[in-house]
This record gives sequence, C-alpha cells and structure tokens, in this order.
Amino acid sequence: MTKNYLEIPEELYNKLSDYAENDQLSIRLENQQILLENPKINHPNKQNLALHYFIAPSLASGIIALFIFLSTNHPQIAFTGSRHLSVASLSIILSTLFGFLGFIWTYLLKSCDLSKSKFKIFRETLTLSIAYTSTSFAVQIIFWYIIGKTFSGVTFDPFTAGFLVLVFVGIIFYFLISAALSVTLPNLILLLFTTFIGGILVSMATNNQKDWWQHNFSFLGTGEATLHWQFNITLIFSALILLTITDFLFAEFSKSSLYNYKFKIIRVFYILIAFLIAFVGIFPAQSWTMPIHNNSAFGLVAVVLIMIIFLKWLVPTISKEFLALSWTALIALILSAVAFMGIHYLSLTVFEIIAFAIAFTWLVMFINSLREIIQEGNEWQVKLLQK
Repeated sequence: MTKNYLEIPEELYNKLSDYAENDQLSIRLENQQILLENPKINHPNKQNLALHYFIAPSLASGIIALFIFLSTNHPQIAFTGSRHLSVASLSIILSTLFGFLGFIWTYLLKSCDLSKSKFKIFRETLTLSIAYTSTSFAVQIIFWYIIGKTFSGVTFDPFTAGFLVLVFVGIIFYFLISAALSVTLPNLILLLFTTFIGGILVSMATNNQKDWWQHNFSFLGTGEATLHWQFNITLIFSALILLTITDFLFAEFSKSSLYNYKFKIIRVFYILIAFLIAFVGIFPAQSWTMPIHNNSAFGLVAVVLIMIIFLKWLVPTISKEFLALSWTALIALILSAVAFMGIHYLSLTVFEIIAFAIAFTWLVMFINSLREIIQEGNEWQVKLLQK
C-alpha cells in the first residue's frame, strides 16, 4: 500500500505540535490556501453569524419606525426630505444606533479569548466601533443624498415605509457585524486611510469659503474654522486606530523568531507617533495650546526622520526598494523644509500638507513592510513524499 508523507523542517514541526490534538491535525483548503489546524477547532460561518445577529435589530427597527410613522398621523411618509420624519432619516438614525451597539457586542465576543489586557480590548472596541459606525454613517449620507435627487417627492404609507426602514437598517447592520467579525490588519490600514483622508477632506471642503489655505493647515482645527471639532476628532481617532494597528502588528510579530529589542523600539516609536498625532488634535493651534500643537507636529516629523535614518539598523532585512523609497521621502522632507524656511518658496500651508502627507504615507507603508517580514519569517519549504 502506497503511503504519502509530508516532510517538514523541525522548526515547523515544533510549532505545529503546539496546535496538534493527540498528534492529529486537520487540513482544509480556504481561499486558495492550505490550513493545518487543531481538529477540535470550530469554524463558525461568519456570514451565518452576521445573518443570525442582524435579524432581531432589523425587526426592532422596523417596529420602532412603524410606531413613529403611525404616531405622526401622516397618511404618507416621505422617502427622503426633512419636512417630517422620512424613511431616510429614520434609517440613518436607527442603523447608526443599532450598528454601533451591535459592533461593540460582536467585537467583545470575538475578543474575549484574546490574551490582551481589558484596557486594550476596551480601547480597541470603542475606537473601532466609532470608526466603523462613522464610516457607515458617511456612506449613508452620500447614498441618501443621491436617492433624494433621484426619487424626489416619492412617498409611502406608514407600513411600507416601516418595512423599508427595516430593510435598510438590516443591510447596514449586516455589514457592520461582518466587519466586527473580520477585523484584520489590512482592514485596519484601510480604515485608517478612510478615517484620516475622509475627515481631512470634509474639513477642507466645509472651510472653502473661509480661505483656510491663506492661514495654515492647522487653521482647520481652530475655533475660527467651520466644524473645527471634525478636524480635531479626525486626528484623535486616527491616532487611536494607529495604536490599534500597532497592537495587532506587534502581537503577531512577538510570535516570530525575528522579534527582538529593535522591534520593541519601533513599537515605542509608533506609540509615540500616535500620541503626537492625538496631541495635534487635542491642542489646536490657538492661544496657550499653540506651543504644544507646534511641538507635537514638528515632533511627529522628527520621529519619522529618526526612524528613516536608523531604518537599516532597526530592520536589517528591510527590502532595498523600501529603503530607497524611505531615503527619497527623507530627501523630500528636507527639501520641503528648506523651500519653506530657507528660501520661502513654499507657504506654511503647503509645507504642512507636504510634510504630513509624506510622514503619514511612509508610516503606513512601513507597517506593510513589517507585515511582509513577518510573513517571510513564517514560511517554510516542505516536500511531498510517496512510499
């Protein structure tokens, strides 16, 4: 009888033995990947879980909406509009409320077995819940704006309107629960980009008539700016998401044989950067907070410069391509500083935008480079044998 074997390195064997149950492992194919796991591990279907969780909140939102629509004594309920309660406004309110609570509950259930402190789990849960819910809120605003332009003047009876609210809340709730069950490092990086860039762009747009660019970039967070809280909250939440990304990244890195004191230094740098970004938002560029704001902003760029200068020492295995890109970013930062402070070619606003954009982009790209190093450290060559 022919027997088939899989020859693996001893290091991989030692790692797999930690997961084996009575020297037995299960093997399965998923997304074109081969996974070896403990045979007793249950793999809940994320889609089924999301469907299971969203039924009750959807029905509750439909009942609440129907009760509110009937209590208004209006025979017809507007699809969109602000004349009185509409399908759009109630869908946004209920989906945001139920989605926020549902995300918290689902993420806590998912995180209860992780080896993290309660404070970290609380911080992560609250940060991600607000970030994902805010993103869904923004998407709904855009969606209903388009629907309002397309179906202007459309109305429904209270029962149909209540059913439509149920459907729209269910859709949003399903995606939020699915997101809570699928929080990964790449998703967090995408969330960071969405939160940061989206919040900044909205702040710029709302201050268009105030010619904010004639002052400086930090004007968007001062009391003179329209919706200045939005700019500051964007920075604070971006910092919290960056902290969460740091936790995810180095929790994975700590399991690798490559993890050493140099990577602990990188972790400290990222934590420091997160705090500096938060300080830029907490302390606006006005009155007594100006020195803290300026020092935090310049400190952020300074830390990035230090990381780039010592990059080869911190991560000897970093790719040549990323190292070249890092030095290009360093030169660009220095040249922009000279163009602003030396020859006064750039305005303060342009210099701040360039410096912040380069620093932020480099930080995210460095995270991706570290992820690649982790993945390379967890790869082994195996051989198929037949006897």
